[in-house]
Amino acid sequence: MLHNLPEVRGDYLIDYPIGESSFLKVGGKCDVLFYPKDKEDLAGFLRNRPSGLQVTVIGNTSNTIILDGGIRGCVINLSKYMNRIEILVEEAVVDAGAQLSQFINKSVERSLSSCEKLCGIPGTIGGAIAMNAGVPGFEIANAFIAALFLDYDGNESFITNSMLNMQYRNGNIPAGLIATTTMFRANRASKKALEATIMNATAKRVDTQPTRCATCGSTFKNPPEKKAWALIKEAGCDTLSVGGAAVSSKHCNFLINTGCAKASDFVELITIIKKRVLEETGVLLEEEIKVIGER
Repeated sequence: MLHNLPEVRGDYLIDYPIGESSFLKVGGKCDVLFYPKDKEDLAGFLRNRPSGLQVTVIGNTSNTIILDGGIRGCVINLSKYMNRIEILVEEAVVDAGAQLSQFINKSVERSLSSCEKLCGIPGTIGGAIAMNAGVPGFEIANAFIAALFLDYDGNESFITNSMLNMQYRNGNIPAGLIATTTMFRANRASKKALEATIMNATAKRVDTQPTRCATCGSTFKNPPEKKAWALIKEAGCDTLSVGGAAVSSKHCNFLINTGCAKASDFVELITIIKKRVLEETGVLLEEEIKVIGER
């Protein structure tokens, strides 16, 4: 099937070690990785791809575990080329493959407030919208206006924030849609105040989270009853490890790769934590982290 891939202007990488390049540094290869040159290139690929070719869209993998068996079919990543950021007077137009951090930096340079409270979150704009990335008191939904999407047949649609009904750590994007171009509010603000916000948020993140380890951030969503980290600690899971995967001693809702982990180690560790927390507290934790690929 791979020999029938349509002609594109972007890049194909065959048998690519996508797990090695992921945030957790675990997981197998993908059959083919596709970096589309632009929206038209992506639409052409989707319209002309071989029938039955599985398609998986990824961003930075900053909240994703790629399983040891890798990913079959074609993985699409927008970050190489589709990363334009245009800051306007009261809004910004940002490609879905752009880094959230770069958007924040450019906004601050122009003395505009938009998503600066999310500084330190290492995802792409598309990934941040898909999971409604957030910190206490602010979610990307607070600044997101609308986006252009392509479906898997290459058809384009325009969807607004209000149409999505974005929820806690869930952008509610319909299955089979790929964000390509997004729009955000950007309001005039003091550059000094914006820089102070970033400095304070960065200091807090360094102080409370394992920023120098291979990790995918928060493993579990916070349930209404109690913070996930508190439930993990209450269940005695704050020192657990499986193989090379371990609960961070700095923040027990973060799992880290100690250097020799496999994806299966993380999956097993997540399973153990969920089981123990349920037994000890009666709360069933829900993963914030995504698991994709084959075992």
